[in-house]
Amino acid sequence: MLWRLKIGRAAGIDVFLHWSFILAPLYIIYLHWHYGITWPIVGIMLVLLFAIFGCVILHEYGHAMAARYFGVRTQDIIITPIGGLARLSRMPSDPLQEFAIAIAGPLVNLTIAIGFAFFITATGRDLVPNSGAAGLLQFPQLMLWLNLFLFLFNLIPAFPMDGGRILRSLLAVSLKHETATLIAGLLGQIVAVAFIVYGIYSAKYLLSLIGTFVFLAAGAEIAMRHRNARAGRDCSDSSKSERA
Repeated sequence: MLWRLKIGRAAGIDVFLHWSFILAPLYIIYLHWHYGITWPIVGIMLVLLFAIFGCVILHEYGHAMAARYFGVRTQDIIITPIGGLARLSRMPSDPLQEFAIAIAGPLVNLTIAIGFAFFITATGRDLVPNSGAAGLLQFPQLMLWLNLFLFLFNLIPAFPMDGGRILRSLLAVSLKHETATLIAGLLGQIVAVAFIVYGIYSAKYLLSLIGTFVFLAAGAEIAMRHRNARAGRDCSDSSKSERA
């Protein structure tokens, strides 16, 4: 397929780069031309970009391995400029299994952050990056805080982020799955609108782009669950008619 490029395979799962991923390094290079950021700084930013997306791949493998434990196959993993996606063949009907799969990804980032924290402490350095030090010397500290950010950001209760799926799984313990999806999806759209408005107001247009993606994805999730529920009711009514 022209819209994605295979970059590897591990544990029986293919990993692809979406074509739009090229926009991320191009934007960093654009900063040099538009704002005069020096090439060494651009190089450091590119190293951090690919390092953090390596962590995103590990995050998605966290979901995939948890899903495999419950007998759910992962079709592939796709990396985009705003994150990754582990495409599962299905979501388990058991809310606790869905919770375990959803939380596994953020826990990978938390584990990476803790690992860097131990390394930094063991080498006698400060956990907080020093703005006066050379960029790559701050690599462990930057990776620590970037992974903590990924951990916390993904816990925001907004579809399609992990926090939205965690919220749905918790709601589904006592509510119908369709109702739980509707609540989590609507909350995700509210959060998405907040992202869009704040991004426009503060000229942080990438945040507005993320908000737009979250809003559309949350709406698609709600619509899909509604269709599935309606199809299930239609099959049930048809079965009753045949028995009659």
